[in-house]
Amino acid sequence: MCRSQEIFGGIKMKFRTEWINALKTMRHKEYWNKPNTVEFFAFMTKISIIFPGLLFGKQWWWLYIFALVSSLALIWSSTVKTLPTIIWFNILWTILAVSAIIKHWV
Repeated sequence: MCRSQEIFGGIKMKFRTEWINALKTMRHKEYWNKPNTVEFFAFMTKISIIFPGLLFGKQWWWLYIFALVSSLALIWSSTVKTLPTIIWFNILWTILAVSAIIKHWV
């Protein structure tokens, strides 16, 4: 085995285990602080909108109310954790949620 295969093989193996280890942290009570709990529920809300929409072509306008609230909460959570990309994502998701609610009522 050449040196580059050893290095890249090690990176590949490290990647395989790091994400599993990261997910395992959710088992511990210490993980569930306010920002992480807000993130979990906000992402689950977004998944409940995205999956039925992509897989079945179904949308429920009232889920966007939860998405709007969760996006605003995620902006707070991302500010606490200093994650600017997530802040921008949630600003844009808030605009999307407001647009979907308006579209339903107009």
